[in-house]
Amino acid sequence: MMVPGLRLWLLAMALALELAGVWAQFRLEETGGGLRAPGGSVLLSCRAIGFTFETYEIQWYRQAPGGTLEWVSIISFDSSVTKFAQSVESRASASRDSSELESSLSLRALQPQDSARYFCAVYTETIDHAELQQKDAGAPPGCAGCEE
Repeated sequence: MMVPGLRLWLLAMALALELAGVWAQFRLEETGGGLRAPGGSVLLSCRAIGFTFETYEIQWYRQAPGGTLEWVSIISFDSSVTKFAQSVESRASASRDSSELESSLSLRALQPQDSARYFCAVYTETIDHAELQQKDAGAPPGCAGCEE
């Protein structure tokens, strides 16, 4: 049995690596990282390529070198619900512009533990290699009620 977090991580990695075939047609592209000083801020962006994500919840995860995958944030399809991990809750904001196929995560007052590779993700399954549908995977850790 595959751990749900691992399944999402594998999906994010597949999308980030732009694998051949159907995965190359539908992907998420993250931008905006780089080195930042402690106390600074960063704006990360996630753009949908090959599909519209207006009906999807956008999630953000991070993984420090040698660390495990950590859930960071979720923003609902209509932006009415945003949730954050306790580690970033008072320092983070999330937004989305479905018409531009883009979502953003902003972190302020950066701390050494914020140093990680960040991934955006949506729960999907491929249907007929042409359409993506939302896959109910439940709430991420620390995000009870995100299914609202």
